[in-house]
Amino acid sequence: MLSWHVKALPGLAPMLGALLCAGGLLCLGPLRSSATLAVVLLILWAALACWTAFRQRGHALSGWVLVLALVLRLLLLASQASFSDDVWRYLWEGRVQLAGLDPFMFAPDARELIPLQNETWDQVNHKSVSTIYPPGALFLFRVLAAISEHPISWKLLSGGADLGTVLMLWRCSRTRGTPVWAVVLYALHPLPILESAGSGHLEGLALFFCVWALGAKPGFGSLTAGLGASIKLLPAALWIPQLRAAPARSALGAGLALLIGLALSTPFLSAGSMLTRGFGTYYEAWAFNAWLFPMVEAIIGEPTRLVLTCVGAAWCAIAAWRFRDPAAFLLAVSVALLFLSPVVHPWYVLWAFVPAMVLGRWEWALLASTSLLSYLVLAGYPETPWSEPKWVVWIEYPTVILACVWAWTLRRSARRSEVGPTP
Repeated sequence: MLSWHVKALPGLAPMLGALLCAGGLLCLGPLRSSATLAVVLLILWAALACWTAFRQRGHALSGWVLVLALVLRLLLLASQASFSDDVWRYLWEGRVQLAGLDPFMFAPDARELIPLQNETWDQVNHKSVSTIYPPGALFLFRVLAAISEHPISWKLLSGGADLGTVLMLWRCSRTRGTPVWAVVLYALHPLPILESAGSGHLEGLALFFCVWALGAKPGFGSLTAGLGASIKLLPAALWIPQLRAAPARSALGAGLALLIGLALSTPFLSAGSMLTRGFGTYYEAWAFNAWLFPMVEAIIGEPTRLVLTCVGAAWCAIAAWRFRDPAAFLLAVSVALLFLSPVVHPWYVLWAFVPAMVLGRWEWALLASTSLLSYLVLAGYPETPWSEPKWVVWIEYPTVILACVWAWTLRRSARRSEVGPTP
């Protein structure tokens, strides 16, 4: 239920503050050139979003929240996608496909692609690495590049999908009993807005399918999870609790999704062993904003990636046995990703933030907010070497761990109070 009460007007002050922060980001122009000030505005914006959300009372969602959620995304839509260059990779790989070539077989710096080089190619990073994206993402790359080889095409798609995620969370608040503050927090928080409407990342679309799957009936839910997995692989994790809950219908939906994925994969199957080349480079070489990984690597050295991969697999197996709720299982899998991966970009945090909001777990808003500090790596770059501020991870990860322990203690105490004293 929407509310437009005049009594809600005093609560607009922090909402207007968030609007001013977004406007400030727009006035900065390319965010990389003013990374420190941009991060300050983002952290302030996150604090205002939390203030607005946690003061919510009742179960009605204010119409002002939805209006502001739309306006904030429109503002970031008008900004330059300068905090991340992934969108240029999307457009380039769409351009390569339109030329009848395979981005698995030809990295951006391949000689065969020299005739295609243009201003899009100039913006692509890691030109020696071939594509790492699933077939659904590659299909979208091609479609959007055919429409417009401009970042606005991806920003519109990702930002629109993220607004759809807000509406799906609102639906969850009515069907699953999700607290309305969780809807407000996600709707106004800068992280999903920056990474979707601001940077055009694939997460905006993949997470929309995830939340849709969480609220859908068996069968259709596994289909939508599979569609999300064709864009980013992680939504396929939802199949495990879905298959446990409704094996026949979920298997049918998952099977249909696999058939769609196979059809989309057909143009690339001739690449053979080269299908995993780009991902292999990503797995073996890259590291950013990780907490546990550098500590373990300092102790055991080269086997760290394999060891942590095995630990993550074991964690997910235990979570699959422990959690029947798809949202809780997706959160558990995302926790493994964030704590064990050598690479944790800010937009990766959305994989935990979204299911946490479905479950009403406020503590993950802390990581969504503090992860924005990792963009300080861009201060002075490329004039100065790429160097992460080492103190950032000691704010991000210990803070959310302490918050999770505290929240778990509060929930446990609340459950004991409901049960009452044992006779």
